[in-house]
Amino acid sequence: NGRAPKQIEKHYREVVAQREIRHHLEAIRATGSTAFYRTVDVRDSAEVAKVLNEIREQHGPVHGLVHGAGVLADRKIEDKTVEQLKLVYETKVAGLENLLKGLGSDGLKLLALFASYTGRFGRTGQVDYAAANEVLNKIAESESRRRPQCRVVSFKWGPWNGGMVSAGLRKIFENEGLGLIEPDA
Repeated sequence: NGRAPKQIEKHYREVVAQREIRHHLEAIRATGSTAFYRTVDVRDSAEVAKVLNEIREQHGPVHGLVHGAGVLADRKIEDKTVEQLKLVYETKVAGLENLLKGLGSDGLKLLALFASYTGRFGRTGQVDYAAANEVLNKIAESESRRRPQCRVVSFKWGPWNGGMVSAGLRKIFENEGLGLIEPDA
């Protein structure tokens, strides 16, 4: 079809991601819960507010938020562009801030953040990712004090065997003796 291998891999990853999303939504619905999926750039506060308003109109106030957004642009700090740094950092931090702002007075009962062990231990080429994850941890601490009625947790995940972990990154983790979390686990 004339596509380069990188284009084919990108398309493959998109197809697999959509299958995973559908699978997880079906599993949630099978428990009797309501589940829906919207795609939005969480860095765009107007778009976040619009989606949250649509959700409220259809389903009422939001009582739980799981924030798992993340982007990788691994480079040594001297090779990293400002745009790469902003994309990685703002996806996690501005994204969460926009979601919390957009939720306004909704009575959150659960706030779960997907952070990373990288926020505490660092990683070569991930200064922006490490900073963003540690800021997520600090926001979790702040929100738990601000929202005593809300269960707030920041999961400091290790690397998953899939998703954002490419074959090259997987090899680095293995060489460092760092085990990967299997998706089924």
